[in-house]
Amino acid sequence: MPTYRIVTLGCKLNQADSSTLEARLRGLGLRRLSDSGEADIVVLNTCTVTGGADREARQIARRLRRLNPRATLIATGCYAEREPAALAGLPGIDHVVGMRDQASRVESLAAMALGLPGTPPRDSLGALGATGACDPPFEEGGRTRAYLKVQDGCDLRCSYCIIPAVRGDSRSVPPGEVIREIERLADAGYREIVFTGVNTGDYGRDLDPPIRLHDLIERALAVPGLGRLRLNSLEPKTVTSEVQALLARSGARLARHLQVPIQSGCDAVLARMRRPYRTADYARVVLGLRQAVPDIGLGADVIVGFPGETDAEFETTRQFIEASPLNYLHVFSYSARPGTHAAGLPDPVPPAVIKERSARLRALGQELSLQFRRGFVDRDLSVLALREIRPDGRLRALSDNFIDLGIDPGDRPAGDYFNRLLTVRVTAASGEDTLARTLA
Repeated sequence: MPTYRIVTLGCKLNQADSSTLEARLRGLGLRRLSDSGEADIVVLNTCTVTGGADREARQIARRLRRLNPRATLIATGCYAEREPAALAGLPGIDHVVGMRDQASRVESLAAMALGLPGTPPRDSLGALGATGACDPPFEEGGRTRAYLKVQDGCDLRCSYCIIPAVRGDSRSVPPGEVIREIERLADAGYREIVFTGVNTGDYGRDLDPPIRLHDLIERALAVPGLGRLRLNSLEPKTVTSEVQALLARSGARLARHLQVPIQSGCDAVLARMRRPYRTADYARVVLGLRQAVPDIGLGADVIVGFPGETDAEFETTRQFIEASPLNYLHVFSYSARPGTHAAGLPDPVPPAVIKERSARLRALGQELSLQFRRGFVDRDLSVLALREIRPDGRLRALSDNFIDLGIDPGDRPAGDYFNRLLTVRVTAASGEDTLARTLA
């Protein structure tokens, strides 16, 4: 049986796209190669959000070719869409596939390389370009968590971001297709479904008739057999009162967790970024979430070193985050993207300064995380037991409010708990580790 390997870089949306690609390759009769052997088809799903992501894609492409010298190597994803010539010029890459009709084209190229009959294109998601809601996801983690793309593209035009130019305008998956996929995922044994998109909170405005994200969530929560649903990231202005109310009243069935990107805690920097809110707006959103859902896990993306960012502006951001109810941070060093407005702005911040500021924010993020996790010691949490045994012998699990835990399974084999929703008692939290035990 021919084999394949997919390497995914970047965000959870890329992971959802890779799920679709895996389903297409399995449909051709290929087997996923899980060991270190040489695959027949290798797919690299790239990211282009930063210059570092581009470099990583090129480095991994070279490594994949060394490890799979006879394979057909296909590069796809956002970097392949933005700069196909840069990837096509790398020795060893056989094909470059952009985002348009991504799944069908990768499938056709794989079938052609192996001399297999292809399948008719499946375009049920139209302009989304990947039929994520109609192909069964691959079994990442052994049917435990599934990433489901409900939206793609973005209508925002932040000055630093290249993604709208790569993925296009905001487009939504029709709600009926989303619900059918949730039903199928639940029947297949997935216990957690994560909604993904470039701007998930924008869901439904482009549909006829238009609907809102909270309408989709309510329909999803009514699906029989659903373990729990998780939202990933919502722009501040899309965290509506209806979404907040659902998070407050749905219990652990709708995970008490949300990532609300801030990018900067300084209004002057937000203006240069062309972000459609200011710090007062952001504070109202996250404080409202904390008041409505006291145990919610709140995270944020932050960009360090945006052009013109002064020491005082960075300190304003640091102090804003320190005083906020946020619990974890994803810190990104600013990277100029050719074709964006910010790439032409004056006063670039020196790399050494960006590195030092990023380290300070990451340290702050670790402090906020530890403070949050310590608040749950001797308390019970709803968790999903993953199919992973940690090096210390504990079972890895993820709480509904996004705490990664190591669980002592007691006298039972850890495998007895795989892919189960459990209630556990948190016993310790220190450094970056949180420990718990199962309850009888």
